[in-house]
Amino acid sequence: MVGVRGTVTFDRVRHLVRVPVRLGGDPYRFLVDTGIGVTVVAAAVAARPDVRPTGASFSGQRMSGQWISADLVRLPPLDLAGHAVDGHVAAVADLGDVDGPHGFAGIIGLGFFENQVVTTDPRAMTLAVRPAEGFGEQGAEIPLDVRRHGPSVDPFTTLVLPSGREVVVEVDTGSDDLILDTRFLADCGVGPDDAGVVTKTGVDETGYRWTRRWATAAGAVHLAAAPSTARARPRVLFQDIVHDGLVGTDYLDRYRLHVDVTGARMVLSPHAAAGAGG
Repeated sequence: MVGVRGTVTFDRVRHLVRVPVRLGGDPYRFLVDTGIGVTVVAAAVAARPDVRPTGASFSGQRMSGQWISADLVRLPPLDLAGHAVDGHVAAVADLGDVDGPHGFAGIIGLGFFENQVVTTDPRAMTLAVRPAEGFGEQGAEIPLDVRRHGPSVDPFTTLVLPSGREVVVEVDTGSDDLILDTRFLADCGVGPDDAGVVTKTGVDETGYRWTRRWATAAGAVHLAAAPSTARARPRVLFQDIVHDGLVGTDYLDRYRLHVDVTGARMVLSPHAAAGAGG
């Protein structure tokens, strides 16, 4: 469903935001994910005659450390909420069912939103794209360390743990959990064998064997630039990962999230009061 120019209504695939887009004029459903790095499209999309192979590939590292590679293509005009980019570069991947009730044909990364502010309102279930120039939404302004590698764009910021230790976490709406590397258990007042710690092990599709621990932090965490974003005793997923951590939608959905990737900042603004506009 498309609303006024610049805004679309989204639905969710689990915690993930799914939006209507047009690719070369044809309707699809894509996810929007601040932590995906490079935009990804399904093989069926890549097979369109107006999608052009670049002849290059992209290699990226999974959260758990394994490297994966994918072929790169250039897309015909991709339009989300009236913001259209022609020739946007995407990686090709197996995304499973494209057309089913939980299906999607692509995942849009932050590189698509250069010079724009993308706003996700989890209560109104809307996503808006507006020019960054002149953007003046009020809220907690958080500087981002935007890391670019080829077509990949990843935003990071600083999080303060209950111990007072500062760690650098990826802003990742593709994750539901607040995830921290296992080495920060003690900084959250947690022991690996404490009562209440839920431990699971498994093997992913690459053959990597993982161990995950869910525990309640013994104190509050907050974004370093905005102590007002503190969350008391959050539930945290601890795992051996390549980053200090990831902050996901369970933390971010308390706010209207505005990401200005070109300006290297995000703004967390309060939700509108019930019955109010905006």
